[in-house]
Amino acid sequence: MNRALVVVSFIAFSTSLFMRAIDPVVPQISGEFGIPAADVALLATAFALPFAVIQPVLGPVGDFFGKTKLMLIGMTLLVLATIAGAFAQNFTWLLVTRLIAGMAAGAIFPAGLAFVSDSVAVERRQIVLGRYVAAALAGNLTGAWAGGIVGDFTNWRGVLVAATICGMLALAAGLWGFRNVKHEKGERFDLAFAINSYKTIFANPRAKWTYLGVLFEGIAIFGIFPFVAILLHESGEYRATIAGFVIAGFAIGGAVFGLVVPQMLNVFGTRGLMIWGGVIAASMLCVSTLRLAWPVEFAAFLVMGVGFYMMHNCFQLAASEIAPKTRGSAIALHSSFFFIGHAVGPIFYYYGLAYLGLTATLLAAAVMIAVTGLGGAYFLFPKKS
Repeated sequence: MNRALVVVSFIAFSTSLFMRAIDPVVPQISGEFGIPAADVALLATAFALPFAVIQPVLGPVGDFFGKTKLMLIGMTLLVLATIAGAFAQNFTWLLVTRLIAGMAAGAIFPAGLAFVSDSVAVERRQIVLGRYVAAALAGNLTGAWAGGIVGDFTNWRGVLVAATICGMLALAAGLWGFRNVKHEKGERFDLAFAINSYKTIFANPRAKWTYLGVLFEGIAIFGIFPFVAILLHESGEYRATIAGFVIAGFAIGGAVFGLVVPQMLNVFGTRGLMIWGGVIAASMLCVSTLRLAWPVEFAAFLVMGVGFYMMHNCFQLAASEIAPKTRGSAIALHSSFFFIGHAVGPIFYYYGLAYLGLTATLLAAAVMIAVTGLGGAYFLFPKKS
């Protein structure tokens, strides 16, 4: 089982790499196809929306057929769609491949979360989930940072080719590491089974705030990433490497949190993690309104990453305990709402930047994330009397 957990973490790393790799090279794609950069940034929505929508279907599939099988199928489709995107002859072709890639990725990360939750006892689960997320964050870090470097030395097509190679390695690792993994099937797989699973989940009053919370997280925080390179261009910084480095600061902060989860739990407790995580993330969005030099932006994104994952780890714990008998479905819904936020976020920033301006948009996002943290603490982890 330890081998399988290591392989699941590597697959999470590779999947996350695909998510952020394009963000630093948005201006390059804009220049080649003659599409406004802000419109190209919506490729993030093209990836995230099918990822989110497919989750309610894939959750019961994973519960019944096996989470590891679902991860391997998703990884195969993700690799094929990404290499097809590298040879796109027009923006429409690239957009379609990102839609397919997002749908394929929807089979991977949440199934991995559910697999870890099934494999680890509840008293250790928050720590192991934190480390699993740290592996995914390392993928975000590598995707953003390496995507910028590869984009400067080659172009955006080279970025997709490099991501494909990493995905092929993860697929090979999965085929080797999951050989002897057994899974328990659901009682049956049909429409009634899926509907009953979701009825059970939403019968738990904690479900509503858990899923709304991760939706708001995705909008407020992840919506800005596709616009980082554009904003840096407006400030006179044209290197994709720097854009990737700034975005990677967020993932570095999350990875730092993943390494010190036990210590932070001892200091803050679960409730404190959620409250202070929201406050820290909101504060760093406020810092970004100042449009300071890129090293300061990098530091702000790093601290934002720590704060965000302090809060997000608590939402993951809550989701894993909503309905233990249909955990795959519960985690899939968690991921679905989170990535609906990823999909809506770039649209929120697209119109906010166009009509309200940078400062007002970032302040609105800061209020959103602070209220999310405070609300999560109140509804999900109330004070014990």
